[in-house]
Amino acid sequence: MELPFRIVNVFGIEGNPFSGNALGVFEEASGLDDAEMQAWARQFNLSEVTFVDDDPTTAAAGPPTRAAVRIFTATYEMPFAGHPTLGTAEVVADRAAARAGVPVDEVLLTMPAGEIPVRRTSDGWQLRANPPQHREASAVPQQVAAALGVPVGALVDGATQWVSCGAESLVVQVDDLEALRAAAPDPALMLEHLAMPERPPHVYLWAWTGADTVEARMFAAAGTTLEEDPATGSACSNLGGWFVAQGRTGFEVVVSQGAQTGRPSRLVLTVDPDATIRVAGRVAGVGSGTVSRG
Repeated sequence: MELPFRIVNVFGIEGNPFSGNALGVFEEASGLDDAEMQAWARQFNLSEVTFVDDDPTTAAAGPPTRAAVRIFTATYEMPFAGHPTLGTAEVVADRAAARAGVPVDEVLLTMPAGEIPVRRTSDGWQLRANPPQHREASAVPQQVAAALGVPVGALVDGATQWVSCGAESLVVQVDDLEALRAAAPDPALMLEHLAMPERPPHVYLWAWTGADTVEARMFAAAGTTLEEDPATGSACSNLGGWFVAQGRTGFEVVVSQGAQTGRPSRLVLTVDPDATIRVAGRVAGVGSGTVSRG
């Protein structure tokens, strides 16, 4: 059995074909079980791989076009993730347009975190995140700073908080851009002080670079291994949730991420006046093919 897939880059920068975050999308995955999906995600070894249930009854349940989606890293499943949502929306819309013979600009993706509406905009594809949930960080500033490899004086007082719009991360603000860029997290200390209940700790470190621009880095720790993500839509959504908790709504910021990984990325975060959180970015196809199920 041959399984078709596509590779897309999400949150990339126009003119740079190797910017953004790479994603693998299995277009017709309805016959795969959980173990097979995890195995294929490990085989591809990208930040995430998505699996689309291409059951025609599911695909035909629109408008908008609907699809059930699962998201896997190389080692575990994610209930929600931003760049997989946008990249999968592009693939689902393209397939639906080929079937219908007309453009498709809105999709509704169902995943373990719930239904995520996605639409095409001038910034690429834009998702509407779930309402945020918040909890206070138990780690003291000295522990946070040591775990992230930043000076404790660079942490903005009271600006560290766990936030989830579907995939929780610790949002940490610093007021020193050089401290952000020089951050050198210690995965062991992250696991000790910034532990999460069901998956490795994810920390979103960010700083203002202008009145409406932000630079961010996303770190995950697993054992002695540290991973840095080039573009993280779920954590960008959580930054929107952080702003909501601060009482700030009705604005848009452009987030730069990924320079330290060699994959510069651009994300557009919008928080509507009613506190609805949206994240948008460019999606560009890289290639396609098939693999044998064996």
